[in-house]
Amino acid sequence: MASALDEQREDRPAYVRFERVAVEDVAETLKAGHYVAKDIDMALITPPYSKDVMKYKVKAWFDILKQDVNNGRIPQTWLDRYQESYAAFQKGQDMPLIGTAIRGWGIISPAQQETLIKMSILTVEDLAAINDEGIKRVGMGGLDLKNKAKAWLLQLKDNGAIALQMADLQKKFANQEALINNQNEKIETMTRKLAMYEADTQPNVVGIDSATISISDVLDDDEPEVLVSRGKKG
Repeated sequence: MASALDEQREDRPAYVRFERVAVEDVAETLKAGHYVAKDIDMALITPPYSKDVMKYKVKAWFDILKQDVNNGRIPQTWLDRYQESYAAFQKGQDMPLIGTAIRGWGIISPAQQETLIKMSILTVEDLAAINDEGIKRVGMGGLDLKNKAKAWLLQLKDNGAIALQMADLQKKFANQEALINNQNEKIETMTRKLAMYEADTQPNVVGIDSATISISDVLDDDEPEVLVSRGKKG
């Protein structure tokens, strides 16, 4: 069986939207004797930069995609994203885009945005990867739009790398600061302990009152006392 994504580029997935249609349930119609319908979810697939639309029943389409993943034709991430988009559709939510939305992208005019969206080029990443056929469909200025998208994404990548480097440096600085603070606290603790130790080991010195000192306190016990009167000759 041919792949549902045969025409799509390897680097960008096809644009897919879902719709719910009412189809006749033949068995129930025959049983009831009147027309009976049931809702069927359909996947409408547009290969990148193409105007062709292929329709598949969602269940059958997912079965084909699973085979494509097993055969290495598409990455598992594409299947995961399509399943997420279908889950959002079932909840009545907008399907998530894979990349930066073209609508609201301030690098190009609103008119250019709408032109690209009508061609199912919904993201800047789609525009940056547009092939020659897609450029021709965009018309005049198509190559310039592609180059703008590529330059913008490159700048975004570079800024992102710089931001990661800055975050890494800030983390390292914070770790170094924490280490220094921890070392300072240890030094302060050791200084306090050393001061307490020196205070405990310092010898006690008792003060001496000079008024209570006598000559006998100064002379040895076996020496005679000698009295000397100032200004008086012996």
